[in-house]
Amino acid sequence: MPDWGARLRSKVTSFLARPAGPAGAGRPGRRGKPDTYQALRSMVLSLDLATLQMPDGTPWGGAAVALMEIGLHKGTASIVAVADGTVSMYVSTGGGVIGAGGHAAVRAVAERFRTVAAESRDQLKRTDDFPPPAAGEVRFGVRTMEGDYSGAAPEAALRAGRHQLAALYRAGQDLLTEIRLSAPD
Repeated sequence: MPDWGARLRSKVTSFLARPAGPAGAGRPGRRGKPDTYQALRSMVLSLDLATLQMPDGTPWGGAAVALMEIGLHKGTASIVAVADGTVSMYVSTGGGVIGAGGHAAVRAVAERFRTVAAESRDQLKRTDDFPPPAAGEVRFGVRTMEGDYSGAAPEAALRAGRHQLAALYRAGQDLLTEIRLSAPD
């Protein structure tokens, strides 16, 4: 069975190979289909953690999966880091970056994000459900071998450092910056 990263790449490749529909649906940088975003989100949130294949010599540290979702006026931006080195950013209205973990700088910041996420579990609630954030809200999802955790806060409070999850937000923003820097223009 292909590893998690190969399954993700396959799903994205098959989506991008479809002909564009109205308004360029299904093409990078253009408005995409919401079902693709939901499928990618569902894949990461339902990932069987026991199937993760760690690269040789890579320590297992932090959370198996760390997710930061930012509720925008029209949609959601999701940043995800997986212990196997998979790092992605995708937007519910279409577009994103898949495979950013191929860059050493991104992997290093993703490892820090997953570590801070694991350290933040006491400030999150155990969950079986990961609802999307409302506009102006940031929602975090943390998956570990011990269980899944979730929490949310107003983005303004996180940005100002006035919330207990501000350190996790900063680590997620650092990852978002590295993803953007690694993406081709």
